Amino acid sequence: MRARRFFQGLGLAGALTFSACSSMGFGAHETSWTMNSSKDVQAATGTVKVAKQKDGNTSVKVAVEHLAPPTTVFEGTSTYVVWVKPENGKAMNVGVLKVGGDLKGELETSTAFKDFTVMVTAEHSSSALTPSPNSVMNTTITMPS
Repeated sequence: MRARRFFQGLGLAGALTFSACSSMGFGAHETSWTMNSSKDVQAATGTVKVAKQKDGNTSVKVAVEHLAPPTTVFEGTSTYVVWVKPENGKAMNVGVLKVGGDLKGELETSTAFKDFTVMVTAEHSSSALTPSPNSVMNTTITMPS
């Protein structure tokens, strides 16, 4: 009887986990891209995972590791900002990439674009309107049809 309850509990937990991942747009149909690191942060690695949402938008998850704090990479900067830039449009600030003491960071967002570039730049302010030249990582996304 105990074993049966245990496995029923696992089934419920698994269903809830799958549901949470599905609602975020990530799961079986996600696609992953490796980010290119600049010479200023050669040890840093990053990935961008994207998935089509039910509403037609694209879920975007940026994850980085070994990324030094912006203050140690570019003088006068205080934060990393993630930008989404459509092929023929302006880059949009989609949020701050918070990097912890373990040199890891994540940001999740969504966009209406299907083909776009994701950039991470070191900025003086989290409310930057245009990307600075202090680019540390980037990759170009092309959603499968």
